[in-house]
Amino acid sequence: MGRARLTTLVTGAAGYLGAVVATQLLSEGHTVRGLDNLRFGGGGFLALYPNARFEPVIGDVCSTDDVKSATEGVDSVVHLAAIVGDPACAEEPEVASAVNLDAALTAYRAAQRAKADRFVFMSTCSVYGKQPGDFVATEDSPLNPQSLYAETKIQAEQALLEEARGSSTSVTVLRLSTLFGLAPRMRFDLVVNKFTLLGQTTGRLTVFGPESWRPYLHVADAAGAISAVLSAPKERIAQQVFNVGSENHQTKDIAEFIRSYYQGVDVDTIAGGPDPRDYRVSFDRLHKGVGFEPSRTVVGGIHEMAMALGSGLLHRGPYVNNGFNTMVLQPAFV
Repeated sequence: MGRARLTTLVTGAAGYLGAVVATQLLSEGHTVRGLDNLRFGGGGFLALYPNARFEPVIGDVCSTDDVKSATEGVDSVVHLAAIVGDPACAEEPEVASAVNLDAALTAYRAAQRAKADRFVFMSTCSVYGKQPGDFVATEDSPLNPQSLYAETKIQAEQALLEEARGSSTSVTVLRLSTLFGLAPRMRFDLVVNKFTLLGQTTGRLTVFGPESWRPYLHVADAAGAISAVLSAPKERIAQQVFNVGSENHQTKDIAEFIRSYYQGVDVDTIAGGPDPRDYRVSFDRLHKGVGFEPSRTVVGGIHEMAMALGSGLLHRGPYVNNGFNTMVLQPAFV
């Protein structure tokens, strides 16, 4: 028996991850309604437009009316829309709270009214913050947020799971690792992408907190995990929290991958830095629960990024000529 075809609302569908998620679901034969305010432009929607099963909605996740309209008739909701990362949340704390917490609840309540079967909420492994020694965090480990971003995600997780008690609209929380890889709407504030860009354009990396650990995940594998959760038996994913990632690495490992790839990149390391986070994460629960297994590696992601940069594909956009080739950038982990 074939997999049921769904109508899924993806919020933040024009974003770095959102456009990849929409593409994944469309490729599987589903209908996707994409809600986005296009704050960072509509480029993520352009490749989706020719597909007759894609329904673009330009709207605001903070607007109850926009969300209610976008949710009508959907089977499921993938809530990606957020103010992402520590610097962005610190710059606009009130907006971060409104988008990351309040809008998540608005979207879930709209999903309930629409009688959607399931609601998938995108959280972050940043909730683990700083962990001791060689400790590997599981979904049941104590949380230790080090930023407003992580705090808003924890608050949203807790509020959504509480609201889902007794509801026919299940909630699944996915705590994503630091993303990397090519996407229609590129981000170069993510450490693997950023270091690859700098390796290609300047031949020099400045690494803050080289001993710090982080989990990593290719953006295409993140989309695959979301698809797996949407298709899993409901009893396996309802009111569950899953870490999603493929590899744990120290920041110095990523720099070394770049140096090995480009043969001659200079790496300066600075102990400590403004980001105190340091944690490793277990991904076993998702694999056991829904059978998801990531297929991409960090080294493979560096290669695909290098090929795109070397071909001139990304040089012809705004990515290299906007200061990335002259700035000393600190890694941003999401």
